[in-house]
Amino acid sequence: MYMNKTKLFVGLIIFLATVLAVTSFWDDSLIVDEIPHIGAGYSYLTQKDMRLNPEHPPLAKDLAALPLLPLKLNQDAFQTESWQKDLNGQWKFGRALIFDSGNNAELITRLVKLPMLLFFIFSAVLVFFWGKKLYGKKASLIALILFSFSPTVLAHSRFVTTDMPALFGVLSATYFFIRWLKNQNKKNFFIAGSALGIALLTKFSTFLLVPFLFALVLIYFFAFRNKLKASGLKLIARFALLVTFAFAVVWSIYGLQMINYSAERQYADTRDNLLTFGNRKLAEPVIWASDKSILRPLAQYGLGLLMVTQRSVGGNTTYFMGEVSRSGWRSYFPIIYLIKEPLAWWGLVLIALLGISTQVKSLKLKIKSVKDWTRNHFAEVAMLLWLAIYWFVSIRSNLNIGVRHLLPIYPFAILLVSGQLARLACRIKKKIVLNSCFIVLAFFLGWYIFENLSVYPYYLTYFNQLVGGPRGGYEYAVDSNLDWGQDLKRLSQWVEENNISKIEFDYFGWANPTYYLDDRYIWASSTKYTDARDFTANNQSDGWLAVSASFLQGSQGSPDQYKPVNYLWLKNHTPVTTIGNSIFVYRIK
Repeated sequence: MYMNKTKLFVGLIIFLATVLAVTSFWDDSLIVDEIPHIGAGYSYLTQKDMRLNPEHPPLAKDLAALPLLPLKLNQDAFQTESWQKDLNGQWKFGRALIFDSGNNAELITRLVKLPMLLFFIFSAVLVFFWGKKLYGKKASLIALILFSFSPTVLAHSRFVTTDMPALFGVLSATYFFIRWLKNQNKKNFFIAGSALGIALLTKFSTFLLVPFLFALVLIYFFAFRNKLKASGLKLIARFALLVTFAFAVVWSIYGLQMINYSAERQYADTRDNLLTFGNRKLAEPVIWASDKSILRPLAQYGLGLLMVTQRSVGGNTTYFMGEVSRSGWRSYFPIIYLIKEPLAWWGLVLIALLGISTQVKSLKLKIKSVKDWTRNHFAEVAMLLWLAIYWFVSIRSNLNIGVRHLLPIYPFAILLVSGQLARLACRIKKKIVLNSCFIVLAFFLGWYIFENLSVYPYYLTYFNQLVGGPRGGYEYAVDSNLDWGQDLKRLSQWVEENNISKIEFDYFGWANPTYYLDDRYIWASSTKYTDARDFTANNQSDGWLAVSASFLQGSQGSPDQYKPVNYLWLKNHTPVTTIGNSIFVYRIK
């Protein structure tokens, strides 16, 4: 009976979180990255051709495009230059398919997001199941609540991007790999290999799983070699076979979607996409393999891996705490993680760390005790190792455009904190102290859920109180932390409700403003007006101007970058309203 109640509670939490996710995106417009992803996924399934968007693996795009197949969409986009001639014409093609071919963009926008929620649902189930296995029911329920009502997790669970799929891929691949290590039978081998293959198909950053899992093999051998029947070399050979099987999964999925992608076109595309790639020792083998029949699928995977590596090194021009840079900041991810997570989470982290500190004094740092601890806490060792590797790589990356890139650490951090909270409660003997602890825990969890509900439906824009909440976050970071093009439809609704005939608009996004605003929209940019006087004298919108936060804040930083034209003059004007925390609307007369 108790077990049935637990299952019901788990189902209710996941159901409520899913409802919040679905209803929160109902009035969203497509974000920047969704436009090329949807177009690419649709082309993979209908044309069996992978010329578009090679810098992201296909799994999430395929899943998102599946509901579009029964719609019999207009195919005119395949007659455009973006498909026929352009090198990776993903942006124009996606826009042409969704907005410019007479298709129902509103229906497409909603349908493609629904399958993406499967990654969230499966991840939530696995977080609960693994948490229960490691720490018991109380810890697993805490972990499930923290995961399911995380504003960042819910924000990205709804997007046709690779971030939430990558979280699922890392979580599932690690769980099933550890299970295989502990019981190396054929069934566990195929499940672990498939899970790793699926993970590799979600996002190219999951390639880090290969060295990470190899490190786990070495640690496992170090801790358990007295009990292992296999030698170290045999264990490494089995690991190599498992990785080979995982790449066979990758090869087969890519191969099925490249049937009509000619070898000649693939070779030319690969060569041109890697034209500026610095390390030719890596680029040339991929180019060479791109027209070899058996190797072509892996060459396409290799192309994407190199493209995303190049972008990570090259960076992306963005705004952060008063500066604009392309080379990134070493402090970016630690600070973003700090201000994008609820203070209630940090309160629970602090309690967990205090609980750990009470145990540190009793630990004896001898080789034997380290081995014993590793054997007894191998899953936790694995999680801590992944956190260390991923944080190290993230901090060194120059691609600083959003906390979303940290999503693969979320389930492990949540499980570790939840486990320590449960262990701390178990060590408390006095009932009055234990009851007080439960009250404190209930307070923080209630606060955590309240933070989620308070930002609904604008989950992407969540910032905690350290920086003034969602409305103050734009002063610290923009791009996919706050403004990713999601509020175009809401702006159009506001314009209609207020009977505004014309509005100038500088939009950070790839959805088509004309589709939503029709002839009420006039293009604007930071290079159009020098100051307020210039705007009032020359605007054609009776003083109305809307600017996305990413473009508004992009004028910050060194003045030498933006002289003589920028948006700094808008700092002297108060917005009439802010749409979804991401679009600032002004009336300047």
